[in-house]
Amino acid sequence: MRFISKLALFSNFVISRITRKQIWKKVRQKISNIPQLSVDWDSVTDRFIEPIIWVVDHFADSLGRIFVTLVWLLIQFVVGVAYWIGLSFYWNISAELTIALVIFGHWILLNVVFHYYMALITPPGNPPNVDQIPHIKARCKKCQSAKPERTHHCSICRTCILRMDHHCPWLNNCVGHFNHRYFFLFMAYVVLGMIFLFIFGAPVILHELSNSDPSEPIGYPVFSNGSHVHPVQVEEVISAPRPRSLRRAVAVTEAILCAGVLAALSALVGWHARLISRGETSIENLTNKDDREAKRLEGNVFVNPHDYGTHENWRIFLGLSEGRTWWCVFFPSVHPPRGDGISWNFKNDLTHISYK
Repeated sequence: MRFISKLALFSNFVISRITRKQIWKKVRQKISNIPQLSVDWDSVTDRFIEPIIWVVDHFADSLGRIFVTLVWLLIQFVVGVAYWIGLSFYWNISAELTIALVIFGHWILLNVVFHYYMALITPPGNPPNVDQIPHIKARCKKCQSAKPERTHHCSICRTCILRMDHHCPWLNNCVGHFNHRYFFLFMAYVVLGMIFLFIFGAPVILHELSNSDPSEPIGYPVFSNGSHVHPVQVEEVISAPRPRSLRRAVAVTEAILCAGVLAALSALVGWHARLISRGETSIENLTNKDDREAKRLEGNVFVNPHDYGTHENWRIFLGLSEGRTWWCVFFPSVHPPRGDGISWNFKNDLTHISYK
């Protein structure tokens, strides 16, 4: 019965949300149909976004440094709690299992720290001087530099970025041609680490929550008059707030943080994996969407010139060429990406690797 009641509450919540959206849609339509009160929703949206853009333009550098510091602190917090609470828990169960978990966990940690650090310090790539690429005729309207194919101008970095994907405040850097792989693998290994912590951290959390607080007194309250010990009546006992267990609070805090990180980065990893499979960046996904719709209205099919098939797109993105194998993905590697970020014609020069 409890399950049925919860299901009913959930269904009522969903229906109310849908109803609200439908009512708001009808209100917008009625307002727009009033000739004296014509609303330009694009202008309204721009009015709301303008303050956000102003904050990003003026404080992006300072905010980026704060976000980078938060990432390092979060990594240290998660690892520290795992050592403090999780290591002792599993060591009391099995020393062999603990050693295996420590090795596997440090492999994930090594990849997380390496790829995040490399994404931080690796320049995303800027177009060379105009004299070095005279065959590139396009010019950026904002910085007047040469603008090769797939290059975009970043208003925060105030420069053009080769194969720009987006500006990431958590890196305080743009994600472009030369650090895109580091950025994606950092997120992928963080997701793997969060899954690892949830699987092997669940018994630890349950253990911490099921144990009674050792600071809570056991027995009955008494008082001494100097010669005898007498029990205190129940009504005379002044109930004091129960001290909160530090281990329990820290373990629950880490679980909540890891749940949020896992939810956010899982969606982001899935989104970027889809784009990589299609040979697109985040910016190109928006422009190609418009081109796809235009071609569809014309009765044609849009063909992405940078899409070489899912398998080959991943090999190009991961830089698996010149004899490199999947060891470069499973372990830290500083190999450069495929291509120079200026020329993108790989159709007659597809990568070939051995899967040994």
